[in-house]
Amino acid sequence: MITHRERVKKAIHFEKPDRVPHYLPDGEDNDVLWVAPWTGAEAGEKLLPDKQAWTAIGSIEQRIDCWGVTWERGLGQKDNMGLAKKYAVEDITKQGEYVFPDLNNPKYYQIRKKMIADNNVSDNPKYALGVMGFSSLNEGTHNIRGLHNMFMDYYENPDHLKALIARFAENQRQSIRLLAEIGCDGVMGYDDWGLQDRLMISEELIEEFFLPHYRKNWGLAHKLGMDVWMHSCGYIIDLLPKFIEAGLNVVQMDQQENMGLENLSEKVGGKIAFWSPVDIQNTMIKGRIEDIENYVHKMIATLGGHNGGLVSMAYTTPEAVEHDPAKTAAMCRAFRKYGIYHSE
Repeated sequence: MITHRERVKKAIHFEKPDRVPHYLPDGEDNDVLWVAPWTGAEAGEKLLPDKQAWTAIGSIEQRIDCWGVTWERGLGQKDNMGLAKKYAVEDITKQGEYVFPDLNNPKYYQIRKKMIADNNVSDNPKYALGVMGFSSLNEGTHNIRGLHNMFMDYYENPDHLKALIARFAENQRQSIRLLAEIGCDGVMGYDDWGLQDRLMISEELIEEFFLPHYRKNWGLAHKLGMDVWMHSCGYIIDLLPKFIEAGLNVVQMDQQENMGLENLSEKVGGKIAFWSPVDIQNTMIKGRIEDIENYVHKMIATLGGHNGGLVSMAYTTPEAVEHDPAKTAAMCRAFRKYGIYHSE
């Protein structure tokens, strides 16, 4: 019998799995074990504390997060994450003085070691996908610097910006080592690179500022026996060949219709695997139940039609994008019903 872990590996390496692997919120059995050491959420441990909790100041509430970014929201707006008002690195020329949060503390990772050990001795072990504490280079940088400031830094302070990105990358390599030590099968990162119809910045800037670090870090993960998964949304089809060359195995992509399933399949199908739900901005919002079922069929035939290449999922915060629970349930049923390639 093929195990959950083997099924995922076959799917993302195009080795003819028996069916599409699943990570779905329908209460049925899944193939992926989500390992998020630094959050502590699954086991109820305390999260890395904010430097300041939400504090009422007149008509607003304010907090400083663990990265040192100051956020504000309206008084009593507990469901509002707020807006960043003051960034942790206001002067890029002083980025060397910035102290990163302790997200690579080994204690966070050791908490998850038993989870993975128990999984490994189970009758049907799952694929352990570990989230890197330093999961982002692009988003991590603009989160502490500010997106507008970062856009200016590419041209006005490129050397200082490169130095800050390199510090993120060095921390990310340590996250990768820690995930390998506890036995993960793959590492998970996050870097959105697209707007709706184009890249956020030019391919040339991504090559100059980021791809050398991706190559080094993803190469380290491979050397340690792990696959590389990364979330990246927006119009990124033109960037995917570079990511493939750099060593990315799986792209977690919540929207596909802005690029086209057929276009994605034709350009990179069989070269990179997709971990995706039905497009969260179009079909999941505007489509009927039958449209969602048809879209799942199409995903399996295109993205998953290369001796594998597709892992199913649902959007993790459906309430934030107003997804109808009935549509999410229909998507889950369709993935499980139609995602069968052949019987072993």
